[in-house]
Amino acid sequence: MSSSSRLAFRGITRTIFACLRRKASENGIHVVSPAGETVKDGTRIRWNYDADAELLEVECISAPFWISSAQISRKLGQEIEATLKSNRAA
Repeated sequence: MSSSSRLAFRGITRTIFACLRRKASENGIHVVSPAGETVKDGTRIRWNYDADAELLEVECISAPFWISSAQISRKLGQEIEATLKSNRAA
């Protein structure tokens, strides 16, 4: 259960944040506010979204013994980057 670094993503519009919220919800993670923390299956994730700055920060605070925080952070980063790319292409 180790902490990993915070990830920061610029260019996150309200529309992109809404898309990320839907993706999270489809995976059982309910993002109900621009800033918060949640736990799912032993993984604790914290986020902060600043709509005016179009900045999203996410951080895996802790993970269960069977997966590292770094792996979770990597997957979060990949999902956010994929959403950013698909919204820029649209």
